[in-house]
Amino acid sequence: MCITLTKMFPHTIGIETESGQMTTLVAKRNTTIPTKKAQIFTTCSDNQKCVLVKVKVDRLGTTILLGTVLLDIPPAPRGVPQIEVIFDIDANGTLKLWQ
Repeated sequence: MCITLTKMFPHTIGIETESGQMTTLVAKRNTTIPTKKAQIFTTCSDNQKCVLVKVKVDRLGTTILLGTVLLDIPPAPRGVPQIEVIFDIDANGTLKLWQ
């Protein structure tokens, strides 16, 4: 008999949008780990010099701010910058984020 055990991430992780809503971009509840996702973001204002990425976790209906990352970018018209952010959840459930 062969049994395969799979690790699952127990919560939904997402990003807070400019409107304050949480979007599930990183991992839905019970996603198999390890997992890695890349997401492209852009700016919502002209000549923005930075982007604030707010990472949130949904624990059975309660949304909690997990952390924030401030990314410096060169000023440009809104919607022009293509900012790739990579989210990596390792086998231990540790989330790493980089640009």
